[in-house]
Amino acid sequence: MKIVQLIQVVEIARAKSITQAAKNMYMAQSNLSTSLKSLEEELNQTIFNRTEKGMQLTPFGEEFLTQAKLTIKQFDYIRNMADIQNKWSMNLSISSYYFLFASYIYLELFQQNQDKNITFHFEEASRGDIIHSVYNRESELGILSLPTSTRNKWIKYIEQHDLEYQKISDEIPMVMVGSASPLYEKTDEDIISIEMLKDMPMVDYEEKQKLFDGANAHISPSVFVPSTLLKVSDRATLIDFLHKTPCYHIATSNRNAYQQYTYHDGIKPLRLMDCPFSYEIGWIKGKNNYLSTLGKQFLVKAQSMLILEKNPTIK
Repeated sequence: MKIVQLIQVVEIARAKSITQAAKNMYMAQSNLSTSLKSLEEELNQTIFNRTEKGMQLTPFGEEFLTQAKLTIKQFDYIRNMADIQNKWSMNLSISSYYFLFASYIYLELFQQNQDKNITFHFEEASRGDIIHSVYNRESELGILSLPTSTRNKWIKYIEQHDLEYQKISDEIPMVMVGSASPLYEKTDEDIISIEMLKDMPMVDYEEKQKLFDGANAHISPSVFVPSTLLKVSDRATLIDFLHKTPCYHIATSNRNAYQQYTYHDGIKPLRLMDCPFSYEIGWIKGKNNYLSTLGKQFLVKAQSMLILEKNPTIK
């Protein structure tokens, strides 16, 4: 029995005629008849009764047709999965939240493999856009951060898109400020409190995906509400705001990561006390997708950099 014979049975049942089915499949009627006869002999069952009204399914044929459709669907799924894997074996496509360390890792992998016939694609995006990019198979891997205040809503949203999520690390929130901020003179020994930020403007990334009514999906309004919130859609603009205004930004700043890579010049991360939420950094992929070799290398570097004590199996 071959998959093509199952496809032929489905087409004959749809057309109710071997002649018409053969035309639809661009093959000779005699070849289609021979293939069907061979299948019935192999099964020792009759799939169709030949009648004046055309090809009619037998009771066995009815059940065979149901199972044939399921098998064809599964076959198409496996073939599609293989096509995607072949595509990704010649590509590295990463969608990441606005992490400077992620772009450094991507650059390093490009430098190591630029002489190979590989297409590289890297984008920085909001959480919702990362999820959609991986779901639509535009990216094989997504790197994102989840605030604890909205984590469960994001996990549910990820699962609704049939994606797999794995945590890499837990991160303590830091306050990012530039030289225009009154906090810039603070040192690593100083601790910033939420109370100190209450009258200062905050700049943050725009999140188009709303997970609760009337709120930005980054931080739950029941947890933390800045006096003024400015929203931007790219890292360059956010850094420009920090350099030129008294705005602050709350984000992760993994110290181990930025021992290996330089953080933005003129931007200072300060410890934040009594913050009502924290972050975790994790990655997503399609549940039934296997990562390319370069995708796995990206994750190994990220996990090593962010110090994960127990790494999940990367497949």
